[in-house]
Amino acid sequence: MGIVQKFKAWRQSRHEGKVSRAAKTAKNPKAIREDRWAALEALCAMDEAAEAVPPLLQRFEFSLENGIGDAREKELAMGGITRFGDQAVPLVLEHLATTTRIAWPIKILKSLGNDALVVEGLKKALNFGETTFDQGQTDKNYDLLCHLVEHKLGSFAHDLRRFLKDPDERVRFAAAEVLIEQNDPTMVPMLEGFLTDQTVENIRIRQTVLRAFVERQWILTQPERIPGGEVIPGIYVTSTRTLAVRGQHS
Repeated sequence: MGIVQKFKAWRQSRHEGKVSRAAKTAKNPKAIREDRWAALEALCAMDEAAEAVPPLLQRFEFSLENGIGDAREKELAMGGITRFGDQAVPLVLEHLATTTRIAWPIKILKSLGNDALVVEGLKKALNFGETTFDQGQTDKNYDLLCHLVEHKLGSFAHDLRRFLKDPDERVRFAAAEVLIEQNDPTMVPMLEGFLTDQTVENIRIRQTVLRAFVERQWILTQPERIPGGEVIPGIYVTSTRTLAVRGQHS
């Protein structure tokens, strides 16, 4: 190896060491505040997104007791990520799929792209597997569904049927709200069963679904499942198979 190659190898090794040290300090909540800030600044000054973005994203994995200081550090990290523009997008999406701390990654995606980009990230981050014994993943699914309620999801909304039977009531409720906000009659068969569900576990969901059917005048697919044509006292099935409040409709 010639002297030029040796120098390049030495410089590369030194650079990699700098990146590694900065990344280690930036993600350490117990590091001295000034050292962590300097590490974040060093990462923000990196030229390559692949080097800077992943360790900067790690800063969002913890929160400090000092809320102001915590926010300042996270804003610094966010600025270091968003300056890479489109180059940062796949790295943020990859992180969002694995982390349970989703608020800042979603905030970053919103600043980097349009709604379609955000929705794509939210959809890919959902865990459709078994999460009963993983509270972190359960909480993440709930948070993701709360964000998805703001968006039209097209045919993907039908895939959310799985979450209507989730063991966690919050997840079931959030999934129901997402489906309701699609304002799509094809969601009716998935939600209709809650109209006659009198279990304590689904009281809140039933009330929300009932209100949606009355306000949106969705047509029931199985009105015969409602005993006596009355869902609850005062709300009944009309001749057109919609729900109405007694006294307000003929």
